Amino acid sequence: MVEVLLALAIGGLVLVSATNLLVLISKEWADRPAARDAFDAHVNGVARFLTAVMEEATVPVLNSSGNDPIDLQRPVGFSDSEDPLIHFYLREAPPLFVWPQGTASRVHAYLFFEEGEGLNLLWFSELQELEKNDEGMMEPEGEDELFMTLVSPFCEEVYYCYYGEEDDGPDDIKEWDMATELREKEDQDGKFQLPAFLKLVFRGEGDDLDRTITIPVERLSPSGLREDSR
Repeated sequence: MVEVLLALAIGGLVLVSATNLLVLISKEWADRPAARDAFDAHVNGVARFLTAVMEEATVPVLNSSGNDPIDLQRPVGFSDSEDPLIHFYLREAPPLFVWPQGTASRVHAYLFFEEGEGLNLLWFSELQELEKNDEGMMEPEGEDELFMTLVSPFCEEVYYCYYGEEDDGPDDIKEWDMATELREKEDQDGKFQLPAFLKLVFRGEGDDLDRTITIPVERLSPSGLREDSR
């Protein structure tokens, strides 16, 4: 009798343990797709957001350095030894850009990636108090007056995509070149070339996703062989 009771007790403990394990596995399995779906939604949202704001970029009246709505500039506080950042101007900023006066407008924004910190936007509004720098550009007095908006803490890598060099031979094909740093212009020291695309790599819990963001400055000619400036 004692042996039967002991066997029943042991069997009950095993059953309880197995049941707890099954519940735990079921819960993890149920949570896993939701977490993955949330990560996918975040990555897709970041890609759509960046595409949308760059499509809305226009040439600023203040600090106009050319005819391109997107260019490369160094924000206040950056030295000449540092690479410039992708810069664009928005007449009306999205609600993500918030400052003490409410939603910001007339915004100069810089795409800023920092390893371990993710992808951010540094920005200032032309409605702030500005001063002229050594190059004649209006900007805040110091880098502490720049606002920083976090875009994604999951962005782990940023690649700059360029069209490869093209020779004159009939069989030469123009290829893509992808780098982690901006490409310097030939025969122009200290000048950098704006990439055609950005490749952003996002890292979740065991998952890596990447998205490509078009820089809407250059477009292919109708023949599809060469770029034409807008």
